[in-house]
Amino acid sequence: MESYKHSCPFCGQHIEYTVGYCGKQMVCPICGKTVTFPAVPPGGKRQTLRTKIAAPTRTAKWSLDPKDILACLNQFKHWNTVLVCLVPFVIVGALLIGAAELRNHVGSGPVMPVAPPVHAEANAWQKMTDLARAEQLVQDKLNAVLQARAAATAAERTRDTRHAYYSGKTLDPASYNGVMLQLHADEQAANNADSYLAAVRQSFETAMQNYQRLGGTVDYRRQLPQ
Repeated sequence: MESYKHSCPFCGQHIEYTVGYCGKQMVCPICGKTVTFPAVPPGGKRQTLRTKIAAPTRTAKWSLDPKDILACLNQFKHWNTVLVCLVPFVIVGALLIGAAELRNHVGSGPVMPVAPPVHAEANAWQKMTDLARAEQLVQDKLNAVLQARAAATAAERTRDTRHAYYSGKTLDPASYNGVMLQLHADEQAANNADSYLAAVRQSFETAMQNYQRLGGTVDYRRQLPQ
């Protein structure tokens, strides 16, 4: 079944819904406010009722003379078509009469139990809620990856800049030891940033797989930094 997206007007959360929820309301799983889905899905068109006014026709003058009536009936050339069109109505009428007679004869018999209505997708609401939460988690993990990538890039830039600045310079023993400690700290910070980036990428991938398992269709992997 084709699904659509509607943004919560209060928090901006994207909520997927099917055509069966058009015009209905639900509680946003993120902010708890009531959200009303569009009556017409995106790309749909409302059907409009157009009326066609027939051109005025002249009313023929009818005569009540039996001879004139018989003459008109004799001139009608489509009696075969009329009879063919009447046959289905005659058959349906006969079936209805037969059903009424049969019901009168067996009306005192046991009444067949009526099967309860079957509701398709009884847990559709829960699925939509779980999908919305999974998508929000994916978006949070994606933001974490972007932030971790920026931090790793900054740490690498600091390390490389400091290393380039002191490369080839002659330093006294005290200054040399201080510079080496700082370079070691920069290298450690860059390694830690890379490790954290790898961890949040793995966390994003786990959330993305769960989102797709619940029916998510947006490929957030394309937004990951290279």
